[in-house]
Amino acid sequence: MSPAKQSPIEKIADWSCSSTGFYSDDPFYRANIPEQLLHSELFPLIANRALFRQFCVKNQIAQPAFVSEQQFDKVAAWAVKRNQFPLAIKSATNGSDAHYCYVLKAFRELPEFYEAITSACAGPVVLEEFINAKSRLEITFVAGLPRIISQFSLEKSMKMRPTWRVFPIRPPEALVDDLCAIARKFPGLAGIKEAPVRFSFVLHNARPMLISINTGLNRPEYHPDWSQAAGITNIFNPAGGVGGRTLCKLLIYYDVSGFSADELQAYAGSDLVKIASTEEQIMVLLRSTDAKTLLARAETIDTFFKHRKDSTYEPPAPEGE
Repeated sequence: MSPAKQSPIEKIADWSCSSTGFYSDDPFYRANIPEQLLHSELFPLIANRALFRQFCVKNQIAQPAFVSEQQFDKVAAWAVKRNQFPLAIKSATNGSDAHYCYVLKAFRELPEFYEAITSACAGPVVLEEFINAKSRLEITFVAGLPRIISQFSLEKSMKMRPTWRVFPIRPPEALVDDLCAIARKFPGLAGIKEAPVRFSFVLHNARPMLISINTGLNRPEYHPDWSQAAGITNIFNPAGGVGGRTLCKLLIYYDVSGFSADELQAYAGSDLVKIASTEEQIMVLLRSTDAKTLLARAETIDTFFKHRKDSTYEPPAPEGE
């Protein structure tokens, strides 16, 4: 596997606190995946998006319209028949950090992205409806219990990369019950006690639609140092819950140069509690007990990056526009 498939988050901290070391659900990390998870009933559904989609069909779980095929002609025929964009195209192999996942705005883009995926990944591709939702939710389970719920947004580009996450959020109890009921249809979830299992949803026509299922430590807030800075209970602490007064926003920036952590800290103030940068991205963690304050501080951080002389950063458009 190419080092390019390595998760940038592996570089932000010392992951020796994990008995396995850092891992994600890309095959790049297969050697580090806990045996309990690797040999579970659930793992094939995590590792293979085609099997995951078929499981959802069988169990009547709401999901985007999709096709999973090996041959380009069959994938193209489905796209022509549907004739609605945008569409998401993904490798059936469920890699981490949106590797080989793209958003198609028009049919003419399909051959290029199909070739990019199939030349790097064996097996079929999955082509599916891309939902332009205003609300995207991610719920993390450990031992079958919800440990943290986040809201997130995707970059406005052909890459399905996150731009921010807010956590821990506490949706209405009825919605939490719905999310948990869907997740618990997946076999063996309660038995996986050593690894986080994440379910990502969009709210579409006021109901949750399941987009993906993943595992791995590629969320900064899973690391004890980051959860402590965030003022939240770590997901592996059984005494914790899924909400609280503290609210955090993790901002993620790509392709930024001329960055000074000290200057940013002075500019942002005490609400900025953690910064990390790698060659690929910058992560900024904000913390507050007030949602309006958190939003205002996030806008301040966006302004900081927008006005860096050497920065190519442009603030993302609000999701849903």
